[in-house]
Amino acid sequence: MASAASDGASHNDRSLKVPTGSLSTAEAISVLANSMALAGNFGTGEVAPNDLASAIQGSVVKDEEKDRVVWQEYLETVIRERDGWKDFYRAARSSAK
Repeated sequence: MASAASDGASHNDRSLKVPTGSLSTAEAISVLANSMALAGNFGTGEVAPNDLASAIQGSVVKDEEKDRVVWQEYLETVIRERDGWKDFYRAARSSAK
């Protein structure tokens, strides 16, 4: 997401809204750690798409009003079209509601 959102263009040159903040290295590590914690405490012990989707949404959506729209647009414009990302897309859509 960082490369597409940083300049406001997707992989296919569609214009995208940009979130209010960017994901730092520490936040990216935190997303993985949170995903692992969710999987260990509430899941199977292995990080699943829903664990990752919940954790990344929590880091990306910092301003509830503005960033939620940006996140949903990114899901629909970029993630939905990626091969092999259907499980993540469904999990992210579910947690974004």
